[in-house]
Amino acid sequence: MEDYNLIAKYGRVSSAAQSLELQLSAAKKYLESKGLNGNEDFVIELTDHDVSATKLKMKDRLKLMELLRLIQEGKVKKVIVYKRDRLARNFYEFVDITRIFIKYSVEVIYTASNEPPFRNKLALEAFYGMFGQMEGENIRTRINDARKQYPSSIFGYKRMKEDKQVYYVVNEEKRDSIITLFTDFSKVKDEEEFFHFLMKRRKGLNQPDKLLRILTNAFYAAHYESKNGLQPLAHIEPMVRLELYLGAKAQIDKFLTIYKEKLIEVSNLFITTALCGKCGKEMKHRQQNALDEGYFVCSANHKRIMITINELNAAVNNVVLDHTEFISAQFANKVMSKYIAKAKKRLEHERGFITTKYLDTSLAICTLGQDGKSAIPKHLDQIQLLKDNSKELGQDLVDLLSLSKEIKSLNTILSQGKLNLSKQDVHRLVELLVHEVIVHEDYIGIELFLSTFAKELEIS
Repeated sequence: MEDYNLIAKYGRVSSAAQSLELQLSAAKKYLESKGLNGNEDFVIELTDHDVSATKLKMKDRLKLMELLRLIQEGKVKKVIVYKRDRLARNFYEFVDITRIFIKYSVEVIYTASNEPPFRNKLALEAFYGMFGQMEGENIRTRINDARKQYPSSIFGYKRMKEDKQVYYVVNEEKRDSIITLFTDFSKVKDEEEFFHFLMKRRKGLNQPDKLLRILTNAFYAAHYESKNGLQPLAHIEPMVRLELYLGAKAQIDKFLTIYKEKLIEVSNLFITTALCGKCGKEMKHRQQNALDEGYFVCSANHKRIMITINELNAAVNNVVLDHTEFISAQFANKVMSKYIAKAKKRLEHERGFITTKYLDTSLAICTLGQDGKSAIPKHLDQIQLLKDNSKELGQDLVDLLSLSKEIKSLNTILSQGKLNLSKQDVHRLVELLVHEVIVHEDYIGIELFLSTFAKELEIS
């Protein structure tokens, strides 16, 4: 059989603990019923192992994508797969796969005993695919419920197993910490106390996210959240009363929006990244926890090179605002417009030179005699290189046009004056004006684009 009439066996399991043996064995039995042993050159095996169809998109299931590519190339005419849900759990993905099967006249064999045979009608197959998605959602729900009831590990508990039964006992070293956490949180009355509670240092409990996960987990009250409300768990020793948990949960619901807003505020604190004054490498941002503003340290471990976010922001903002006080929008426009015009002229000259060389090379190919045919590949390579260079220069010219638009944005901000600048305006100025920030042991060096352009203008 030719390579364009391949038979493909496809299988998939969602986790490393699962086996493909059942699926491949069923495929082997089908092949044997057709007088084949499965080892023929025209029989190929494609399997996605430890690949969840509910977690990964179709493009990330590599062997499935290889199968579809081979089908679209006209090489595979028969696909053997255990069930439809091995191909996809998502309705729309399953419909897309089925369209390919039908378009390329692929014979699809489902080997599971209770799986309806493949029908060459998209509407009917889509109906089957809908059930596959519903089953996938049911599986996801069952897994989530199982994790809530039987977590592999959870702070404050020891997971035990006896006679195949899993149960949880309190880790006495953690009991007081958990109980105190719930008790203290029940006393929080306002936003200030809420953030004070989150930032308080506790042994093993210093991360706000971890605190909130514990306080919103009914497991500590020997319950779990289901779509039908709280359900009791008999295999767990409760650490807190259910009433105490419910009180904490209600408190968190009240403050959660404020907490998320604070996280966004902290994440937007630093508006530029600094470089180490000793090695020139980009510095790393570090935080004690999610609510901490943090600081920059040298990524190459120059320990004396360090600066807090507030210190860095203050230095950068002061330099930028001081600079805007003595420059006018007209001056900024003049400096940068002349710089851009100069760069544009240079790029257009380079592009013109490349175009001339491209035409010369093309003409050289056209005028080659019989003895010059061996030089054609060399000329073609040169033409391709010239085309690539021309494309790069074209992109540079597009970037210059974009920069011209940014100048208009800068002029708009500069024309307002310092007193009218909003926080967003200052951040935008920093983005447009700051070229480099270098942190040394005893000072900070801040280089501005505009000052660089001005110096070049003066020299020219």
